[in-house]
Amino acid sequence: MLQSVTFQSLTIQQFLQLVNDDDPIQYELVRGRLVAMPEPSDQHEEIVRFLDIELALIIRQSKFNWTTRRRNLLELDPASGRRPDLAVIEKPERWRENEIEQGIKSVPYLVVAVASSNWSNDLVDKQEEYEALGIPEYWIVDYKGQIPAKYCLRGKGKKVIALTLEDGAYKRLEYVLGETVPCKTFPDLMLTVDQIVAAGV
Repeated sequence: MLQSVTFQSLTIQQFLQLVNDDDPIQYELVRGRLVAMPEPSDQHEEIVRFLDIELALIIRQSKFNWTTRRRNLLELDPASGRRPDLAVIEKPERWRENEIEQGIKSVPYLVVAVASSNWSNDLVDKQEEYEALGIPEYWIVDYKGQIPAKYCLRGKGKKVIALTLEDGAYKRLEYVLGETVPCKTFPDLMLTVDQIVAAGV
């Protein structure tokens, strides 16, 4: 059980060897320390499922050699790894039987976080980490409208925060109900905030 090593400093490789898919709690690794992820709500999961289907469809239509991953470990450095709700990555060249799960090694083209009770991690820590890693596009779906107004450009409410990398730094735009969220990675993807946040309803 991962709980038994909570106070040890781990590397990514050590962490991956300890991961147990049967563990009811999922963890991220932050500077060598385990961080438990909150249990997602049903609506949270439906939004992830909806976006996964939409992105997989447009990947197929675009004929890119890409694929999606849900909560696979994304290696940030030798002692840190995050589990994005959804990531668009280059399709691995091959799979080997009995291979230890290595997580996402390449830099994703797009990462999506569906904001939970730990929304501040999405908005601050992960934004900084993904920017440093050079991820071109990062969406934060605030489907409950729970992020306080002082952290929002357009006030509190249901929204999608879209961050795109420009000259090494994220440019942030916010889209609210009634608006379409432009996608830098997939310009033909025309989803509205309403469609995204209502996916679980």
